[in-house]
Amino acid sequence: MPELPEVEHLRRSLEPTLLRMCLGAVTIRRASVITLADEIVTRKASLLQRALLSESRIRATHRHGKQLAFESQDGRVLVVQLGMTGSVTFEQGPVPRGVLGRHRHVTWQLEDGSRMVFRDPRRFGGLTAYGSLAALRAAWSRLGPDALTIAPNRLFERVHSTARPIKTALLDQAVLAGVGNIYADESLFSARIHPCRPASSLTEAEVVSLARAIRLALRRAVTRGGSTLRDYRDALGRAGTASQDHAVYGRKGMPCKRCGGLLEGAQFHGRATVWCACCQDLSTSTARTRARPKSAT
Repeated sequence: MPELPEVEHLRRSLEPTLLRMCLGAVTIRRASVITLADEIVTRKASLLQRALLSESRIRATHRHGKQLAFESQDGRVLVVQLGMTGSVTFEQGPVPRGVLGRHRHVTWQLEDGSRMVFRDPRRFGGLTAYGSLAALRAAWSRLGPDALTIAPNRLFERVHSTARPIKTALLDQAVLAGVGNIYADESLFSARIHPCRPASSLTEAEVVSLARAIRLALRRAVTRGGSTLRDYRDALGRAGTASQDHAVYGRKGMPCKRCGGLLEGAQFHGRATVWCACCQDLSTSTARTRARPKSAT
């Protein structure tokens, strides 16, 4: 499932073409992927066209966690959630056939003659229309702080009161927006914290280390175009290469890049989890007491 780096790289790859571009006619092939927020209740075709920013010029793009938003010059906003297999890509020429021609739920005609297409084969993603940026901000306020800029004191506030395993807490988008299975494993390994540690047991130094590891892992992945494990592509159809840097994710049974020991793995609350038992020692860390970070670093 695309996480923050994939969505942020997608935003950056869309923006040079999309900003100040006028979206023309919208073709809707599957209206069930569209949610109308605010007080909008009707699903008339003309309203869906307007909600999807038809005949609107894009003023800005925004992102919070794993959600991407397009803001039109008249103030309306459209949010894109990729889910597991969603994509937003530009294309020119004839409509593709075969695999690329399938699952094209929404298509925008652009004023330069190209098209922007939202595809989602498994339909876990979708599009949500808001009447204003303020309405979107209110919705995003229910999510945790954005992981790309998380400060240690904010992270401590989000996790110190829960005895849930730290990996479970990191995956909760109401705690921290943007981190999923890949970058939770990578960040915990970098910070030398076992994924099963109770979140409330983390010390001040560990929270500082974890916040730094999260920011660094996400920033590095953004610069590599995100992690393409199967479906993810940016707006130009390019795969990301960040998976080449993965230290633990997807490497169960392989040598640890830090100590050389074999990495362990298990299904953890329904999610594949990989760690190094030596570098992320659980036995010596669970008794540590927690302390509140005094400042962000």
